[in-house]
Amino acid sequence: MNTIRLYCTETGWMARYRGAGASLIRELFGTDTLPTAFTRQASWQEVKATIEHLNPGCRVEVQL
Repeated sequence: MNTIRLYCTETGWMARYRGAGASLIRELFGTDTLPTAFTRQASWQEVKATIEHLNPGCRVEVQL
């Protein structure tokens, strides 16, 4: 199963991809970690719920 791990930096929320889908992300963007559209002011619950909704086939984890 593909996994997306969310974590927050000084500027906003990042998504690190793991699993079979990560290789495509790496091929397209040169990395397995991409910024989300959320600033650091967004709650982890909001970020997780939105990322889960947009990626129904992935397990979404939050690193606090």
